[in-house]
Amino acid sequence: TLYVGVLLQTQPFFITGIDDISTAKSNAFGAMGMFIATFGISLFGIMRTSGDKTDDLEGEGFQLGTVTSVSSRSAGDYAASRYD
Repeated sequence: TLYVGVLLQTQPFFITGIDDISTAKSNAFGAMGMFIATFGISLFGIMRTSGDKTDDLEGEGFQLGTVTSVSSRSAGDYAASRYD
């Protein structure tokens, strides 16, 4: 959107089909501002919650690398046929 805004400001004759160049320029810069605001809010949210070091799955019995089903297979039997 920055590229479109700058192009509309410096060389608007390269973009055809625009009736009002000043409105298009304003909309392009407005869209760029909204993108920057949304990106900034997202970064703020990520940085704010990154301090939480607790794992949401901790304490609920989840463990990687183990099979929790009733089957007698172990976690290493990935290539084994289920019809054995």
